[in-house]
Amino acid sequence: MARTSPLPRSFPVGLSLLLVIATLLCVLQIANALHDSTGGGEARISDAYEGFFLSVGLWIVLAIMMLAAGITGTMPRWTALLAVILVPTAAVASVVALDMCSRNLRWAVVFLLALPALVAFYAFWARLPALHAALPAEKVSAIIWTAIFLLSIVTFALAA
Repeated sequence: MARTSPLPRSFPVGLSLLLVIATLLCVLQIANALHDSTGGGEARISDAYEGFFLSVGLWIVLAIMMLAAGITGTMPRWTALLAVILVPTAAVASVVALDMCSRNLRWAVVFLLALPALVAFYAFWARLPALHAALPAEKVSAIIWTAIFLLSIVTFALAA
């Protein structure tokens, strides 16, 4: 007997595991950003390296999430080009925000929370087509990628 309806998609276990890893890295990055170094120059350099490596790890995981969502999910074609440009831009903005936190601009932690959260949300939205009925593709894509762009630009402008 032939099946006429498409097979239902399974729950994105791999994407969920990547989200757990990204969340852990993000929490550690924020803890690093809000940590006051009590030692001398060596302690500050150690904190800077720790924050940098946490950021690199976080954004590699987020890039893998976007790649997985792009391959197994559905999203407008134009968002692939935006993702290739804006995910690395947001990663750099995240490192800039981390530097801002080290210069006692603690409110910059908002960028450390918002940028990864937007990318992770978009990856899950793209992977779960059931959400597309409630959240239309063109609108969600435009809103999320505009927000990522604006948050990145604002981070660069405020750090200057």
